[in-house]
Amino acid sequence: MSRVCEVCGRTKSAGKQVSFSNRKSNRTYELNLQKTTITVDGKEKKVKACTRCIKKAKAE
Repeated sequence: MSRVCEVCGRTKSAGKQVSFSNRKSNRTYELNLQKTTITVDGKEKKVKACTRCIKKAKAE
């Protein structure tokens, strides 16, 4: 199952995890994807959309 938003195309991003002793290690930030139904050309379609798109109502 791919972790890609079907509305905006966002994927996971990379960053650093910082410990208490300030050591840095690589990590990835996953998207908060939700299965939702949107209307495309008058038809209902189930898609995986990130919560940013759902909040913006881009997916509706």
